[in-house]
Amino acid sequence: MKILKDSFIYLIGELFAKSLPFLMLPYLTRKLGPDGFGELSYYLTMLALFGIFVGLSQDGAVTRYFYFYGKKALNTVVKAGYLFNILISGLLLVGCWWFKSEIMAYIVLATMFQSFVSVQLALRQCQKQPFKYITIQIILSLTNVVFTVAALEYFTQDLVAYRILAIVVANFTTFIIASLILGDLFKNEFKLTWNRLRLGFLYIFSFGLPLILHQSSFFIKGQLDRIFIYQQYTKTELGVYSAGVQVAAVLPIVLMALNKAIVPYYYQGLKENSLTVEKIKKYTLMSLPICLLPALVGWLLPEQVYVWFLGQGYSESKYYTVLYLLGFGANLPYLLLVNYFFFHGRNFLISKATAISSVVYLCLLFLFVSNAIELIPYALLISNIFLLLILFRKI
Repeated sequence: MKILKDSFIYLIGELFAKSLPFLMLPYLTRKLGPDGFGELSYYLTMLALFGIFVGLSQDGAVTRYFYFYGKKALNTVVKAGYLFNILISGLLLVGCWWFKSEIMAYIVLATMFQSFVSVQLALRQCQKQPFKYITIQIILSLTNVVFTVAALEYFTQDLVAYRILAIVVANFTTFIIASLILGDLFKNEFKLTWNRLRLGFLYIFSFGLPLILHQSSFFIKGQLDRIFIYQQYTKTELGVYSAGVQVAAVLPIVLMALNKAIVPYYYQGLKENSLTVEKIKKYTLMSLPICLLPALVGWLLPEQVYVWFLGQGYSESKYYTVLYLLGFGANLPYLLLVNYFFFHGRNFLISKATAISSVVYLCLLFLFVSNAIELIPYALLISNIFLLLILFRKI
Protein backbone atom coordinates (compact mmCIF):
# COMPACT_ATOMS: atom_id res chain seq x y z
CA MET A 1 0.00 0.00 0.00
CA LYS A 2 2.89 2.36 0.75
CA ILE A 3 4.35 1.65 -2.70
CA LEU A 4 0.99 2.29 -4.36
CA LYS A 5 0.49 5.49 -2.39
CA ASP A 6 3.94 6.87 -3.22
CA SER A 7 3.59 5.74 -6.84
CA PHE A 8 0.31 7.61 -7.10
CA ILE A 9 1.82 10.76 -5.57
CA TYR A 10 4.86 10.63 -7.85
CA LEU A 11 2.77 9.87 -10.91
CA ILE A 12 0.19 12.61 -10.35
CA GLY A 13 2.83 15.17 -9.37
CA GLU A 14 5.20 14.28 -12.19
CA LEU A 15 2.42 14.24 -14.78
CA PHE A 16 1.16 17.61 -13.58
CA ALA A 17 4.68 19.06 -13.58
CA LYS A 18 5.54 17.64 -17.00
CA SER A 19 2.12 18.43 -18.48
CA LEU A 20 2.85 22.15 -18.31
CA PRO A 21 5.86 22.04 -20.69
CA PHE A 22 3.98 19.48 -22.79
CA LEU A 23 0.96 21.76 -23.08
CA MET A 24 3.38 24.53 -24.01
CA LEU A 25 4.46 22.48 -27.03
CA PRO A 26 1.65 23.84 -29.27
CA TYR A 27 2.64 27.36 -28.22
CA LEU A 28 6.29 26.77 -29.17
CA THR A 29 5.51 25.02 -32.47
CA ARG A 30 3.27 27.92 -33.51
CA LYS A 31 5.45 30.71 -32.10
CA LEU A 32 8.70 29.42 -33.56
CA GLY A 33 7.31 27.70 -36.66
CA PRO A 34 8.78 24.45 -38.03
CA ASP A 35 12.09 26.20 -38.85
CA GLY A 36 12.57 27.74 -35.41
CA PHE A 37 11.36 24.62 -33.61
CA GLY A 38 13.88 22.57 -35.55
CA GLU A 39 16.69 24.96 -34.55
CA LEU A 40 15.57 24.82 -30.90
CA SER A 41 15.64 21.02 -31.02
CA TYR A 42 19.23 21.16 -32.26
CA TYR A 43 20.40 23.38 -29.39
CA LEU A 44 18.54 21.29 -26.80
CA THR A 45 20.49 18.35 -28.16
CA MET A 46 23.67 20.23 -27.22
CA LEU A 47 22.23 20.72 -23.73
CA ALA A 48 21.78 16.96 -23.39
CA LEU A 49 25.35 16.37 -24.60
CA PHE A 50 26.88 18.79 -22.09
CA GLY A 51 24.76 17.24 -19.34
CA ILE A 52 26.66 13.94 -19.66
CA PHE A 53 29.99 15.50 -18.65
CA VAL A 54 28.76 18.28 -16.39
CA GLY A 55 26.32 16.17 -14.38
CA LEU A 56 28.44 12.98 -14.33
CA SER A 57 25.38 11.00 -13.10
CA GLN A 58 25.52 12.79 -9.73
CA ASP A 59 21.83 12.17 -9.04
CA GLY A 60 22.37 8.42 -9.35
CA ALA A 61 25.51 8.61 -7.22
CA VAL A 62 23.61 10.39 -4.44
CA THR A 63 20.79 7.83 -4.48
CA ARG A 64 23.14 4.84 -4.34
CA TYR A 65 25.27 6.46 -1.61
CA PHE A 66 22.20 6.95 0.57
CA TYR A 67 21.16 3.29 0.33
CA PHE A 68 24.64 1.84 0.72
CA TYR A 69 26.23 4.18 3.28
CA GLY A 70 23.39 6.22 4.77
CA LYS A 71 23.15 9.99 5.04
CA LYS A 72 26.00 10.60 7.48
CA ALA A 73 28.26 12.27 4.91
CA LEU A 74 25.73 12.75 2.14
CA ASN A 75 26.06 16.53 2.12
CA THR A 76 29.82 16.21 1.58
CA VAL A 77 29.21 14.07 -1.50
CA VAL A 78 26.63 16.55 -2.77
CA LYS A 79 28.97 19.52 -2.29
CA ALA A 80 31.84 17.67 -3.99
CA GLY A 81 29.56 17.05 -6.95
CA TYR A 82 28.52 20.68 -7.08
CA LEU A 83 32.13 21.87 -7.03
CA PHE A 84 32.97 19.53 -9.90
CA ASN A 85 29.93 20.82 -11.76
CA ILE A 86 31.00 24.44 -11.33
CA LEU A 87 34.58 23.69 -12.41
CA ILE A 88 33.58 21.91 -15.64
CA SER A 89 30.93 24.52 -16.43
CA GLY A 90 33.49 27.28 -15.91
CA LEU A 91 35.86 25.67 -18.41
CA LEU A 92 33.05 25.32 -20.95
CA LEU A 93 32.06 28.96 -20.45
CA VAL A 94 35.64 30.01 -21.16
CA GLY A 95 35.42 28.04 -24.40
CA CYS A 96 32.14 29.79 -25.28
CA TRP A 97 33.77 33.16 -24.60
CA TRP A 98 36.76 32.21 -26.75
CA PHE A 99 34.56 31.23 -29.69
CA LYS A 100 32.14 34.14 -29.02
CA SER A 101 29.12 31.83 -28.88
CA GLU A 102 26.52 33.48 -26.65
CA ILE A 103 23.80 30.90 -27.21
CA MET A 104 26.16 28.03 -26.29
CA ALA A 105 27.00 29.88 -23.06
CA TYR A 106 23.28 29.83 -22.25
CA ILE A 107 23.30 26.08 -22.93
CA VAL A 108 26.18 25.56 -20.47
CA LEU A 109 24.44 27.57 -17.74
CA ALA A 110 21.19 25.71 -18.32
CA THR A 111 23.07 22.41 -18.02
CA MET A 112 24.82 23.42 -14.80
CA PHE A 113 21.67 24.45 -12.96
CA GLN A 114 19.75 21.50 -14.39
CA SER A 115 22.31 19.17 -12.81
CA PHE A 116 21.93 21.01 -9.49
CA VAL A 117 18.17 20.51 -9.61
CA SER A 118 18.55 16.81 -10.49
CA VAL A 119 20.62 16.25 -7.36
CA GLN A 120 18.01 18.02 -5.24
CA LEU A 121 15.35 15.75 -6.71
CA ALA A 122 17.48 12.67 -6.00
CA LEU A 123 17.81 13.74 -2.35
CA ARG A 124 14.00 13.85 -2.00
CA GLN A 125 13.55 10.56 -3.82
CA CYS A 126 16.00 8.50 -1.78
CA GLN A 127 14.58 9.90 1.47
CA LYS A 128 11.05 9.00 0.29
CA GLN A 129 9.77 12.59 0.32
CA PRO A 130 7.35 12.49 -2.62
CA PHE A 131 5.61 15.77 -1.75
CA LYS A 132 8.85 17.75 -1.69
CA TYR A 133 9.94 15.96 -4.85
CA ILE A 134 6.85 16.91 -6.81
CA THR A 135 6.90 20.44 -5.36
CA ILE A 136 10.34 20.98 -6.89
CA GLN A 137 9.13 19.50 -10.18
CA ILE A 138 6.08 21.76 -10.26
CA ILE A 139 8.17 24.85 -9.46
CA LEU A 140 10.57 23.94 -12.26
CA SER A 141 7.74 23.50 -14.75
CA LEU A 142 5.89 26.67 -13.73
CA THR A 143 8.99 28.85 -13.91
CA ASN A 144 9.88 27.32 -17.30
CA VAL A 145 6.47 28.18 -18.70
CA VAL A 146 6.26 31.66 -17.15
CA PHE A 147 9.75 32.80 -18.16
CA THR A 148 9.43 31.31 -21.65
CA VAL A 149 6.08 32.94 -22.41
CA ALA A 150 7.28 36.25 -20.98
CA ALA A 151 10.45 36.18 -23.10
CA LEU A 152 8.79 35.11 -26.36
CA GLU A 153 5.97 37.62 -26.00
CA TYR A 154 8.25 40.54 -25.09
CA PHE A 155 10.95 39.95 -27.72
CA THR A 156 10.36 39.58 -31.44
CA GLN A 157 13.79 38.39 -32.62
CA ASP A 158 16.23 35.65 -31.58
CA LEU A 159 13.35 33.72 -30.01
CA VAL A 160 15.30 30.47 -29.84
CA ALA A 161 18.05 32.12 -27.76
CA TYR A 162 15.50 33.67 -25.40
CA ARG A 163 13.77 30.29 -24.97
CA ILE A 164 17.08 28.80 -23.83
CA LEU A 165 17.77 31.78 -21.56
CA ALA A 166 14.33 31.23 -19.99
CA ILE A 167 15.40 27.65 -19.20
CA VAL A 168 18.53 28.99 -17.48
CA VAL A 169 16.52 31.35 -15.26
CA ALA A 170 13.94 28.66 -14.46
CA ASN A 171 16.59 26.10 -13.47
CA PHE A 172 18.45 28.64 -11.33
CA THR A 173 15.27 29.81 -9.56
CA THR A 174 14.19 26.24 -8.85
CA PHE A 175 17.58 25.29 -7.44
CA ILE A 176 17.62 28.25 -5.07
CA ILE A 177 14.13 27.43 -3.79
CA ALA A 178 14.88 23.70 -3.48
CA SER A 179 18.22 24.03 -1.67
CA LEU A 180 17.59 27.02 0.59
CA ILE A 181 13.86 26.81 1.32
CA LEU A 182 12.81 23.18 0.90
CA GLY A 183 16.00 21.56 2.15
CA ASP A 184 18.91 21.76 4.56
CA LEU A 185 21.72 21.28 2.06
CA PHE A 186 24.05 23.75 3.71
CA LYS A 187 23.54 22.43 7.23
CA ASN A 188 26.08 19.77 8.13
CA GLU A 189 27.08 18.51 11.54
CA PHE A 190 30.46 17.44 10.16
CA LYS A 191 33.16 19.98 9.36
CA LEU A 192 33.99 20.05 5.67
CA THR A 193 37.67 19.12 5.36
CA TRP A 194 39.83 18.59 2.29
CA ASN A 195 40.13 14.87 3.05
CA ARG A 196 36.35 14.44 3.23
CA LEU A 197 35.92 16.52 0.09
CA ARG A 198 38.55 14.39 -1.66
CA LEU A 199 36.67 11.22 -0.70
CA GLY A 200 33.49 12.82 -2.05
CA PHE A 201 35.22 13.54 -5.36
CA LEU A 202 36.54 9.98 -5.55
CA TYR A 203 33.09 8.54 -4.96
CA ILE A 204 31.50 10.82 -7.59
CA PHE A 205 34.19 9.88 -10.13
CA SER A 206 34.13 6.16 -9.35
CA PHE A 207 30.36 6.09 -9.85
CA GLY A 208 30.03 8.57 -12.70
CA LEU A 209 33.02 7.92 -14.97
CA PRO A 210 32.01 4.36 -15.95
CA LEU A 211 28.52 5.71 -16.71
CA ILE A 212 29.80 8.27 -19.23
CA LEU A 213 29.72 5.52 -21.81
CA HIS A 214 26.25 4.54 -20.59
CA GLN A 215 24.97 8.14 -20.75
CA SER A 216 26.70 8.73 -24.08
CA SER A 217 24.96 5.67 -25.46
CA PHE A 218 21.59 7.08 -24.48
CA PHE A 219 22.54 10.44 -25.96
CA ILE A 220 23.42 8.71 -29.22
CA LYS A 221 20.10 6.86 -29.25
CA GLY A 222 17.99 9.74 -28.01
CA GLN A 223 19.52 12.92 -29.42
CA LEU A 224 22.14 12.29 -32.10
CA ASP A 225 19.54 11.87 -34.84
CA ARG A 226 18.67 15.60 -34.54
CA ILE A 227 22.25 16.55 -35.41
CA PHE A 228 22.26 14.34 -38.50
CA ILE A 229 18.85 15.60 -39.59
CA TYR A 230 19.94 19.20 -38.99
CA GLN A 231 22.91 18.64 -41.33
CA GLN A 232 21.15 16.68 -44.10
CA TYR A 233 17.55 17.87 -44.12
CA THR A 234 15.74 21.18 -43.79
CA LYS A 235 14.90 22.85 -40.49
CA THR A 236 11.22 22.39 -41.36
CA GLU A 237 11.63 18.62 -41.69
CA LEU A 238 13.56 18.57 -38.41
CA GLY A 239 10.78 20.61 -36.78
CA VAL A 240 8.06 18.15 -37.90
CA TYR A 241 10.20 15.20 -36.82
CA SER A 242 11.02 16.74 -33.42
CA ALA A 243 7.40 17.64 -32.75
CA GLY A 244 6.39 14.00 -33.22
CA VAL A 245 9.16 12.87 -30.90
CA GLN A 246 8.09 15.43 -28.28
CA VAL A 247 4.51 14.17 -28.31
CA ALA A 248 5.73 10.58 -27.86
CA ALA A 249 8.08 11.71 -25.06
CA VAL A 250 5.12 11.84 -22.65
CA LEU A 251 5.44 8.03 -22.36
CA PRO A 252 8.97 7.92 -20.86
CA ILE A 253 7.87 10.70 -18.48
CA VAL A 254 5.12 8.45 -17.14
CA LEU A 255 7.45 5.46 -16.94
CA MET A 256 10.18 7.42 -15.14
CA ALA A 257 7.64 8.78 -12.66
CA LEU A 258 6.59 5.23 -11.82
CA ASN A 259 10.23 4.15 -11.65
CA LYS A 260 11.19 6.92 -9.22
CA ALA A 261 8.43 5.80 -6.87
CA ILE A 262 9.28 2.10 -7.15
CA VAL A 263 13.12 2.28 -6.98
CA PRO A 264 13.37 2.70 -3.17
CA TYR A 265 11.15 -0.36 -2.66
CA TYR A 266 12.85 -2.24 -5.51
CA TYR A 267 16.23 -1.70 -3.81
CA GLN A 268 14.78 -2.60 -0.43
CA GLY A 269 13.34 -5.81 -1.88
CA LEU A 270 16.74 -6.77 -3.32
CA LYS A 271 18.43 -5.99 -0.03
CA GLU A 272 15.98 -8.19 1.89
CA ASN A 273 16.02 -10.91 -0.81
CA SER A 274 12.25 -10.68 -1.24
CA LEU A 275 12.73 -9.62 -4.88
CA THR A 276 14.48 -12.41 -6.75
CA VAL A 277 15.91 -12.65 -10.27
CA GLU A 278 13.12 -15.05 -11.20
CA LYS A 279 10.49 -12.49 -10.18
CA ILE A 280 12.26 -9.73 -12.13
CA LYS A 281 12.31 -11.90 -15.26
CA LYS A 282 8.64 -12.73 -14.79
CA TYR A 283 7.64 -9.06 -14.43
CA THR A 284 9.77 -8.15 -17.46
CA LEU A 285 8.01 -10.67 -19.70
CA MET A 286 4.61 -9.57 -18.38
CA SER A 287 5.42 -5.96 -19.29
CA LEU A 288 6.11 -6.65 -22.98
CA PRO A 289 2.47 -6.60 -24.22
CA ILE A 290 1.87 -3.39 -22.25
CA CYS A 291 4.62 -1.68 -24.29
CA LEU A 292 2.49 -1.87 -27.44
CA LEU A 293 -0.60 -0.14 -26.03
CA PRO A 294 0.60 3.52 -26.23
CA ALA A 295 1.62 3.14 -29.88
CA LEU A 296 -1.75 1.56 -30.65
CA VAL A 297 -3.54 4.55 -29.10
CA GLY A 298 -1.33 6.97 -31.05
CA TRP A 299 -2.09 5.12 -34.29
CA LEU A 300 -5.86 5.14 -33.68
CA LEU A 301 -5.93 8.92 -33.16
CA PRO A 302 -6.81 10.68 -36.45
CA GLU A 303 -4.26 12.94 -38.12
CA GLN A 304 -6.50 15.97 -37.51
CA VAL A 305 -5.87 15.62 -33.78
CA TYR A 306 -2.14 16.12 -34.31
CA VAL A 307 -2.75 19.17 -36.53
CA TRP A 308 -5.14 20.61 -33.94
CA PHE A 309 -2.57 20.14 -31.17
CA LEU A 310 0.64 21.14 -32.97
CA GLY A 311 -0.65 23.49 -35.66
CA GLN A 312 -0.61 23.62 -39.44
CA GLY A 313 2.41 22.06 -41.09
CA TYR A 314 2.76 19.26 -38.53
CA SER A 315 0.36 16.66 -39.97
CA GLU A 316 3.23 14.24 -40.69
CA SER A 317 4.23 14.26 -37.02
CA LYS A 318 1.74 11.43 -36.33
CA TYR A 319 3.97 8.94 -38.13
CA TYR A 320 6.96 9.77 -35.91
CA THR A 321 4.83 9.82 -32.76
CA VAL A 322 3.55 6.28 -33.30
CA LEU A 323 6.96 4.81 -34.08
CA TYR A 324 8.63 6.55 -31.15
CA LEU A 325 5.89 5.35 -28.81
CA LEU A 326 6.96 1.85 -29.83
CA GLY A 327 10.61 2.67 -29.20
CA PHE A 328 9.99 4.44 -25.89
CA GLY A 329 7.68 1.64 -24.77
CA ALA A 330 10.74 -0.59 -24.42
CA ASN A 331 11.75 1.58 -21.43
CA LEU A 332 9.33 -0.33 -19.20
CA PRO A 333 11.04 -3.74 -19.36
CA TYR A 334 14.42 -1.97 -19.52
CA LEU A 335 13.85 -0.25 -16.17
CA LEU A 336 12.71 -3.50 -14.57
CA LEU A 337 16.02 -5.07 -15.58
CA VAL A 338 18.55 -2.25 -15.26
CA ASN A 339 17.63 -1.30 -11.67
CA TYR A 340 18.95 -4.70 -10.59
CA PHE A 341 22.37 -3.95 -12.09
CA PHE A 342 22.43 -0.40 -10.68
CA PHE A 343 21.78 -1.75 -7.19
CA HIS A 344 24.68 -4.18 -7.42
CA GLY A 345 27.03 -1.53 -8.85
CA ARG A 346 27.38 -3.32 -12.19
CA ASN A 347 27.89 -0.01 -13.96
CA PHE A 348 30.49 -1.33 -16.38
CA LEU A 349 28.16 -4.11 -17.48
CA ILE A 350 25.38 -1.56 -18.02
CA SER A 351 27.73 0.66 -20.00
CA LYS A 352 28.89 -2.26 -22.13
CA ALA A 353 25.31 -3.34 -22.90
CA THR A 354 24.19 0.18 -23.81
CA ALA A 355 27.34 0.65 -25.89
CA ILE A 356 26.54 -2.46 -27.93
CA SER A 357 22.99 -1.27 -28.52
CA SER A 358 24.35 2.16 -29.46
CA VAL A 359 26.65 0.64 -32.06
CA VAL A 360 23.61 -1.12 -33.52
CA TYR A 361 21.74 2.19 -33.46
CA LEU A 362 24.59 4.11 -35.12
CA CYS A 363 24.94 1.56 -37.91
CA LEU A 364 21.21 1.73 -38.59
CA LEU A 365 21.19 5.53 -38.29
CA PHE A 366 23.95 5.90 -40.88
CA LEU A 367 22.07 3.50 -43.12
CA PHE A 368 18.65 5.11 -42.73
CA VAL A 369 19.51 8.84 -42.59
CA SER A 370 20.97 8.85 -46.09
CA ASN A 371 17.90 7.10 -47.52
CA ALA A 372 14.85 8.69 -45.92
CA ILE A 373 14.04 10.57 -42.73
CA GLU A 374 10.99 8.30 -42.26
CA LEU A 375 13.29 5.31 -41.62
CA ILE A 376 15.20 6.91 -38.73
CA PRO A 377 12.77 5.91 -35.89
CA TYR A 378 13.34 2.23 -36.68
CA ALA A 379 16.96 2.59 -35.57
CA LEU A 380 15.84 3.31 -31.99
CA LEU A 381 13.25 0.53 -31.94
CA ILE A 382 15.62 -2.18 -33.19
CA SER A 383 18.52 -1.11 -30.95
CA ASN A 384 16.27 -1.08 -27.87
CA ILE A 385 15.24 -4.66 -28.60
CA PHE A 386 18.93 -5.60 -28.72
CA LEU A 387 19.49 -3.91 -25.35
CA LEU A 388 16.62 -5.78 -23.72
CA LEU A 389 17.89 -9.11 -25.00
CA ILE A 390 21.38 -8.42 -23.63
CA LEU A 391 20.19 -7.39 -20.15
CA PHE A 392 17.69 -10.25 -19.92
CA ARG A 393 20.44 -12.72 -20.72
CA LYS A 394 22.95 -11.15 -18.31
CA ILE A 395 20.61 -10.99 -15.31
